[in-house]
Order: sequence, then structure tokens, then C-alpha cells
Amino acid sequence: MRVYIDSREKEMIQRVLKYYRKNKIKYPYIESIKIKKLITGDIVTADGLFGCERKSSSDFISSIITRKLKQQLFELRQNYKIPILVVEEYEGIMDCINKNPNIHPNVIKGVVTSAISHNGVPIQFVGPFYISFVLETINKLYDGEKEYYETEDYTPIRRSTTKNEHKLNIVMGLPDIKDVLAKSLLSHFNNSIREIANADEEELMRIKGIGKNKAQKIVEILK
Repeated sequence: MRVYIDSREKEMIQRVLKYYRKNKIKYPYIESIKIKKLITGDIVTADGLFGCERKSSSDFISSIITRKLKQQLFELRQNYKIPILVVEEYEGIMDCINKNPNIHPNVIKGVVTSAISHNGVPIQFVGPFYISFVLETINKLYDGEKEYYETEDYTPIRRSTTKNEHKLNIVMGLPDIKDVLAKSLLSHFNNSIREIANADEEELMRIKGIGKNKAQKIVEILK
């Protein structure tokens, strides 16, 4: 299977190609690695089966703060059968939390939970082993799975979320808030993120499914 690297990832391109040339024998199902401007993802398979978005430690935190991550995960899910977000440098979620004391732990946990439960995109913290992890994952996917091979390259499309989808994604980033409850919150608060953020615990607890503990967590994060 052909693998593509996003042409805008200059530093990553050299790292991946150097590693692949040195260890090519370990990945018999990877036919070649080419450079191409990608619509979404940083390393993808040509047939659209696998799409990987890679984040450095600082970029991961920045994309959480700017909410850019939500859109990237959405596009991965829309375009690839097996999407994944890979975060370099952090060994795990607790390592990420400990190294970013200025961000409330529940925010990071909420983003990770939302990515998996709502967007269906797993997040893998791989420390310094990004390249080997991704290439090994691709190689395993094609081990004996000839039906995935296609003669024509798959072409991803970019689909932006609507304003309401953005709001739903933001609310679902709160701790223990799933799809149905997020919709109830937005409905109760006139589809306004600002009104949710300004609500006190008593107001939040009027919504079915939100008890005292959950209301406290929401207030703690949004205040």
C-alpha cells in the first residue's frame, strides 16, 4: 500500500523517510511513502482506509485551547475508515496533565473522552515513538487484507461543521456530557454557550441527567 505524508509537514517528512529507508524490511505491506498535499491528516494510506493526524505536545495543547482539534477530528472521521490522533512527546494522558498545570485536568480529560466517544477517533500518546507506531499500525492493517487495495487514490473532502455542530462539540467536551445531554443543555439554554457558562449549579441541575456532582464539575470548568 502506498502511504502519503502531508507536504506541509517539512520536518516530519525527513524524519519519516529517513526511518522508513533504514527499516523498510520491517514493513512489507508498505509499498512506498510519497509526499503529497493532503486535505486532512498528516500520514494516510492511498486508499482512504487509514488517516493519522499527528500533534506535537505543544500543538496538541494549542489545538485544545483554540478548539481547532474538534474540526480536525471531525474531518478525520468523515474521510477515513480508521482515523487516529497521535500525540508525540507525552507518554500518556497523566503525563500530559502533569506537564500542563495551567490547564484544568478535566479539560484535557474531556477532550480525550469526547474525541473517542463522539468523534470516534482514538487518541494515542506515543512519547518519542511516533514514526514506528504509525508505520507498524499501517503494516498490521494490511497484513493479509488484500481487499483494501485499490487502483485509484482515494480523494478526501473537506466538510466544515455547522455552527450548531460546533456548539454541540464544545458542550460534549465537558466532563460526562454525552450527545443527548449536550443537546438538552443547549435546548434549555437557548442554544447559547454563554448562557451555559454563566449558569449556576441549581440551574444546571434542573436538566434531567445532571446531578449535583456533574453540575459542580461543569461550573468548575467554565467559571
